[in-house]
Amino acid sequence: MKKIHKAIDIHVVTIIILFAMLCTFVFGFAHVESWVYDVWPTEVGNVANYNLPVLTLQFIKIASISCMASIIIGVGLGILCFTKPGKSFVIVIEKVSMLVQTIPTMAVLMFGLTAFGIGMKAAVFALLLQSLLPIVFATLAGIRNVPETYIEVARGLGMTENQILTKVRIPLALPVILSGIRTAMIICIGAATLAFSTGAGGLGLLIQTGCSTYNTVYIFEGTVPICLIAILMDQILRKAEKHMYNTISVS
Repeated sequence: MKKIHKAIDIHVVTIIILFAMLCTFVFGFAHVESWVYDVWPTEVGNVANYNLPVLTLQFIKIASISCMASIIIGVGLGILCFTKPGKSFVIVIEKVSMLVQTIPTMAVLMFGLTAFGIGMKAAVFALLLQSLLPIVFATLAGIRNVPETYIEVARGLGMTENQILTKVRIPLALPVILSGIRTAMIICIGAATLAFSTGAGGLGLLIQTGCSTYNTVYIFEGTVPICLIAILMDQILRKAEKHMYNTISVS
């Protein structure tokens, strides 16, 4: 009887381990918090009790909504540049995206507060703008760099320019677009730490409280989940990117 050995996918194993570590830390830290304070004493700043699972869910919600909005807008703008009406806006879209990226996150948050008031809308607005550039540029680069051979074959089959864009260029550009989304996701997760300043909550509240009250445990409690979430999302998107490359190579 022959045994079939399947190769272990390192990305899948890493994703499972990271997810388990995140859940264990978020839902289990409260049970060891008193022990942590005994080992790592903090004389100043044990001023409030925070619900770590709630703050983590708030953080994930803010980062997810912001990133989804930036993906929709960024990919949409990139594709628009290759349509007949949008070709004249390529330079404008590129320059505006670059300009927005140079604005400090805190300044964008203040603009968001002015426009939307206190709450999640201001945070989503700021994070969307901060993570837009990598997606726009990845979409443009991916579509531009599709080999001309494929385009000529599609034209030879009688496809229109719009059909070539939707059925040839975009599918072949997906791995590059995913790479830009992965970069934008990490930027978004890092910037979401500042979302607390708009009243949206999240893990940044723990870090800020820890910094202002010299409570190192709070800083540790807020930082570890953010790092795990960032690495976990990076691994998930790397896996998706690899699968997309393999699919294109086979086809």
